[in-house]
Amino acid sequence: MPVHNRFFLQGNQIGPHVLMQTGPLLQVEVSIPSTLAQLLTAQNQAIPPPVTGWALIDTGATRSCVDSKVIASLGVKPIGVAVTGTAGGPVQQYRYPARFRFPGEGLEIEFSSVIGVNLAGQSIGGRDIIVLLGRDVLSRCVLIYNGPGGFFTLAF
Repeated sequence: MPVHNRFFLQGNQIGPHVLMQTGPLLQVEVSIPSTLAQLLTAQNQAIPPPVTGWALIDTGATRSCVDSKVIASLGVKPIGVAVTGTAGGPVQQYRYPARFRFPGEGLEIEFSSVIGVNLAGQSIGGRDIIVLLGRDVLSRCVLIYNGPGGFFTLAF
């Protein structure tokens, strides 16, 4: 079971406020799903390279989301629509098949669908957020968010 531990320090001391300001982030690569990659290979077409960025663990998101411009840059077409609840009320968003890879963890997840959302300008400490990791993933994990200890652990 891959385990990701991230400790936040201020100098040589545990930094609970750094975790609060930064949030639980993981490096992520977003790519086309395996079935689409196989189809492109069979048709002698180029497979678009994955897009690298950061995933923010979002316990408020029922399903994982990816920045709509990121998924569009991979040439993935929407497969449907989902109504999502936002602070501004219900919004219709496109659903896309996708694959996430977490390079530091050696873990890949194939999704039949993720929600395409506008994450433009969402960055934390200069790290561009391209994925919101929702409860669809967290339902398969153990998440420990230790605010006073200044760390989080995610076990897949």
